[in-house]
Amino acid sequence: MRLTILGTGSARPVGDSAQSGMLVEAEGTVVLFDVGSGIASQVEAHLGAVKLSALFVGHFHADHWIDIGPLRYRFPWGEPAPKQLPVYLPPGGRDKLEHLAAAIAERPGFFEPAFAITEYESDQVFKVGSLTVTPHAVGHYVPAYSMDIVGPRGERVVYAGDMGPSDMVVDLARGAEVLILEATLEMGKTDDARRGHLDTPEAIDHVRRSGVAQGILVHYWSERRDIIRELCATSGVPVAPGVPGMVLEVEPGAVRVDAPPMPAWVPPQSPVLAPAVSTDGLD
Repeated sequence: MRLTILGTGSARPVGDSAQSGMLVEAEGTVVLFDVGSGIASQVEAHLGAVKLSALFVGHFHADHWIDIGPLRYRFPWGEPAPKQLPVYLPPGGRDKLEHLAAAIAERPGFFEPAFAITEYESDQVFKVGSLTVTPHAVGHYVPAYSMDIVGPRGERVVYAGDMGPSDMVVDLARGAEVLILEATLEMGKTDDARRGHLDTPEAIDHVRRSGVAQGILVHYWSERRDIIRELCATSGVPVAPGVPGMVLEVEPGAVRVDAPPMPAWVPPQSPVLAPAVSTDGLD
C-alpha cells in the first residue's frame, strides 16, 4: 500500500502546501481522503480525478472538503459521468452539497451526475477495491471521523483527521503500521474546553502510546515545520512532520518513507518603505 501526502495545511492558507488531503493506493485502487483547498490541483498533478476509485471526507470544515467543488468540474457537464465517483460523506452530506452548489452559483443537483454519494455512519465498513475503510467518530468542534484503512495484505493506516486528545484513536491504531495525526496547536491549553485539536507534544504522545511503526503529523502552519521536526527528532518516537509529496510504502510490519527536503515556510515580508522626504522650505 502506498500513501502520498498531498497537503499538510490547516484552515489558514500557507505558501507551500495545500490543505488536508492524501492518496492511498493498492493494487490499482486509488482513494482520496479529504479534499481541502488546493487538493483538487494536486490530484490532477498526480493522476487525475477521473482515475480515483473513491473519495472519503472526514468532516465538513472547509479545509477538509471545499475542493469538492473544483473536483466536480473534472467530470462531464449536462450528462451523467460515464462512471460516477463514489463519494463517502458524513451524515447530512447530500444537503451540504446542495447548499455548496447554491453558494457557488450552480444548478440544483449539480454534483449528482458526477458523484455517487453515500452518507456513512461511525463504524460502518466499506470495501473499495483492494482497500477496506472504516470511519470512527472522534471529538472535534463538529461531527468528525477518523479513518481506519486496511490494505490487501492486512497493512493498516489510521488517518485520525481533526480531533482533540483521544484514547480511542490510540487504541484503534494499535497494530497499525502508520498513524497520521494533526499537530494544529502551539499549545493545547489555548484550545476550547471541549478539545478539538492537538498540539505537537500531544500528537507525539499519541504515536508513542499506539506503538505504530511510523507516525506522521499534518494539519499545521508551515512556519512551524522546523519546530515540529525538532520536537519529533528529540522525542525518541518514530514520528515526523508530513510534507507535500511525502510517500510512504506500507507493508505488513514495515514502513518506508520518502520525503522531499522541505524547510519551514517563511512568509513574505511586507516591503519597508523609506520615510517620505519633506519638501517644506525647498520651494
